[in-house]
Amino acid sequence: MSKSQNPLGDFDYRVACDDFLIYELGRLVEEDRALLEDDEFRRVIDAGIHEHIERKLEIRASMAERLRSSGQAGDRTLRAIEDIETPLRDIPEIVYSYAGYLIQRLEQCSETAPDERVTTAADALLDSPDDRSVAELSIDVLASARSAVSARILAYVISEPLLEEDLEMKAYEQLKQMWPLPRHYILYSLKPHSHEDLPFRWFQLMIECNEPSGVDRILEEIIVHGSHPDYREDLIALVQLLDQARDPETEDKVLQVLNSEETPEDAGRILENYLKNTQAQRHKDRNGPWGGMDRVYASNRRYLAAVRLVDNGKKSEAARAIEELLEEDPQYPFALMLKGLLQGSGSS
Repeated sequence: MSKSQNPLGDFDYRVACDDFLIYELGRLVEEDRALLEDDEFRRVIDAGIHEHIERKLEIRASMAERLRSSGQAGDRTLRAIEDIETPLRDIPEIVYSYAGYLIQRLEQCSETAPDERVTTAADALLDSPDDRSVAELSIDVLASARSAVSARILAYVISEPLLEEDLEMKAYEQLKQMWPLPRHYILYSLKPHSHEDLPFRWFQLMIECNEPSGVDRILEEIIVHGSHPDYREDLIALVQLLDQARDPETEDKVLQVLNSEETPEDAGRILENYLKNTQAQRHKDRNGPWGGMDRVYASNRRYLAAVRLVDNGKKSEAARAIEELLEEDPQYPFALMLKGLLQGSGSS
């Protein structure tokens, strides 16, 4: 699909050079596997679309502005972009645009020299994890660098039995301070469920950092591995993390999995035992990321209502609806974008 055929052909998705997927893409290019027909390459593209587009309202709004400005109002791709509950990973215009951008971005980033402090500290930590003084200094250097690369290295070392327990906790506490920098690497690595042992620290990190999908990720592990006796001890430890979860829907999510016909019997027993023995107080407040997500979804529904007014030619009514939305959510990217377009065209 050429740029002339695709209005998003040269769109800037603003991916940083230290992003994990740039690293993954580089490996696949070296292996001549940068093809959409390759399963792992497509997994990179799907993960990137989710992380860099679906979750980024500013990016979606900029894409919507590009399409609306080029006369694409009413287009299926535009409607999907503007409705934030719609996944974008199967829309050809976005897949081809994003894949082409990521390869071009890899070429640009290859000209940027890596941070020598990080590479030296990483090599020292991974080569000599048993040398306490080297390991401790390396952890300090990586934490002070505070980059996606240093966060990935620390995330890796806490997932493996490499360090003495107190040093592992030191690395873990530093990662908590760096959240959400290690988030994408952790979620991407967990997705295939190819781990022989469950990286308990990763799930602990998600729960303690109020990752919105933390409870879902734990329940997914129980569903996938619940029937395998080799994982049973790890899963019993993992499910106890649910006691610490601040997700207000934790209990509802557990019951939903427990009552699903698709949940394996062994997984169901783990959850039944958990519910029988838990003493946790459920968090019913909507503060934190969950409340923020509710507000974002509510704003999007109001934005979509304003868009329907625009598409039906009722620009003045749409402008009033957008102003009312911005009074409650002054920085909502879609509303700011549409307000600019309406002012530019004259809302009458």
